[in-house]
Amino acid sequence: MNILLSAEKLLLTLFGISIAGFGGYMTVYLRFFPQKKLLYSLRRFFAGAGQGRKEKGISSFSASAAALAGTLGTGNIAGVAAALMSGGPGAVFWMWFSAILGMSLKYAEILLSVRFCSDGEGGPMYYIRRAFGSEKLSWVFAFGCIGASFGIGNLAQVNAAAESMDAAFGIPRLITGGLIAVFAGIVMMGGKQRIAAAAAKLVPLMGGIYLAGAALVILPRLNQIPSMLTMIVGDAFTPRSAAGGIIGVITSRAFQSGITRGVFTNEAGLGSAPIIHACSQSASPAEEGLWGVAEVALDTLVMCTMTAAVILLTVGLDSGLDGAGLTIAAFSGIFGSGAEGFLAIATVLFAFSSLLTWSWCGESALQYLGSGKIGQSVYRMLFLASAVFGGTIPMQMVLAISDLLNFYMCLPNLLAIFRLREISRQESDKISGKDARLYRKRRQDESTLQLNQ
Repeated sequence: MNILLSAEKLLLTLFGISIAGFGGYMTVYLRFFPQKKLLYSLRRFFAGAGQGRKEKGISSFSASAAALAGTLGTGNIAGVAAALMSGGPGAVFWMWFSAILGMSLKYAEILLSVRFCSDGEGGPMYYIRRAFGSEKLSWVFAFGCIGASFGIGNLAQVNAAAESMDAAFGIPRLITGGLIAVFAGIVMMGGKQRIAAAAAKLVPLMGGIYLAGAALVILPRLNQIPSMLTMIVGDAFTPRSAAGGIIGVITSRAFQSGITRGVFTNEAGLGSAPIIHACSQSASPAEEGLWGVAEVALDTLVMCTMTAAVILLTVGLDSGLDGAGLTIAAFSGIFGSGAEGFLAIATVLFAFSSLLTWSWCGESALQYLGSGKIGQSVYRMLFLASAVFGGTIPMQMVLAISDLLNFYMCLPNLLAIFRLREISRQESDKISGKDARLYRKRRQDESTLQLNQ
């Protein structure tokens, strides 16, 4: 076990170096194009809820909501508190910095997924094969994705939800796991269309509930925000904050089940979102990639920042609490004894949405490996069974193994993004140059013609 944890710690360090290095390079190589389109991407996301269902595939908004559902895991509640305790207020600054670099990675991976998708199926498996002309690294990614869907996408999420419901309402963990499995099974039976439709409704609901609760805490303390921002920036470059900031940069869904854990806050570069976006109907790969920019911003710049602000403006970092306990104490000023219940409900919603998205990713990876309907059915049964018992399984080793699998997903994905970087820039130029309107019109005309045939 100690060897496994040591290996995990080393790989998490490599995670940070890889994400920062590749993210920084792609940001410069793309001439800051994703960052320049941030406001445009956010406006389009919030306007996207009005998109109707597509005759073929799913809408870009539904794909984005499903991808965002996968990143808004239970660690958005406890993980930010963990990063603050590890690195102080300055860790928040490094989360913001990570989000800026992560936008380029998520933009590029979604763009490549749509560019090389086949019959509505896509993801890193397909463009990794294209980048290296071989199936080997694609299979490495696919196996890692399947394993991660059971670990960080299922067991870890259900365990945190079951623990919070047990603490808040005394509901046995097995019952919480069973109920999550039942509802997840109902949605999964409808396939990708139903998962996307559920995410399109669930993400605004759970995000709105959580942000409304955070706003109730922050609004009476608006006059303290300038001093809080000064503290964050001033503390960002101290040795303690740099160390903790790396945890905050690389992690956000950490400390699930009260254990200090590290996973990606917005999954930029991990390769999960490209699988979802490959099923969407978009005017161009670059236009679809811009949805990923909004996902990174909403997950890290909004959700994580709101959690950090609630903590820093209320209990601070000297209470002796950590993880979810610190977040509960921060919300207690408004909700009193109901804070634990409020966060338990939020945790369940976050966990449920993540579970749905990761089931989609796992099934897509399994399909790429050549499984038929029987294989898909076996996967679903095992996946739902894992959810039932997820709340009762000790999580330390599960999470350690999950992080190793995440690394196996991330490394070939980042290498393929780098290898195909020229295509990312060419597609970006098509929607940012003088002929951008003509290009979009041509692509839309081609899509209309295909639907009519």
